[in-house]
Amino acid sequence: MISIPREIREFINSQGIFAVGSIGGTKFCNVSPRIFFLVTEDLIYWLDFFKHKSIRNFTVNPWVTISVYDKNTLEGYQIKGIVNILTEEPEKSEIRKKIIDMTLKSYQSKKVQNLSQREAQVIKFIPKVIYELNPEKYSDLSIGSDIDAQEFLIKRGK
Repeated sequence: MISIPREIREFINSQGIFAVGSIGGTKFCNVSPRIFFLVTEDLIYWLDFFKHKSIRNFTVNPWVTISVYDKNTLEGYQIKGIVNILTEEPEKSEIRKKIIDMTLKSYQSKKVQNLSQREAQVIKFIPKVIYELNPEKYSDLSIGSDIDAQEFLIKRGK
């Protein structure tokens, strides 16, 4: 497991949203936004309120990509890793509560408040490779990795 550098954690939190890309049995990519999340030093958690495309994909293929970017500066990060659906209590409930409390401080809309009342899966994301998304820099080199990226690409058929 790699650590998520402080500046990247702060960047993710400052944006308040990131996109999660996953691929399951249909081979179609699903990309969905997340605002209910928690970033720690080495993990990212988020809530999944809808039990369809993403959750199905996670059960078939746990490899996902998170993308977060600033539309004004065109800077951002892409993080590839593995997800697990948390089921263990009290960890699941504690993380869910923390995420909801943090999100409701930033978003006061009725829609977000209503969504926070729904049942949700707690997703634990374990980062494996971090890339910088900056059009002025070479983005094929990872910022941090705990896997051999070349070996990973070969195994995945790239």
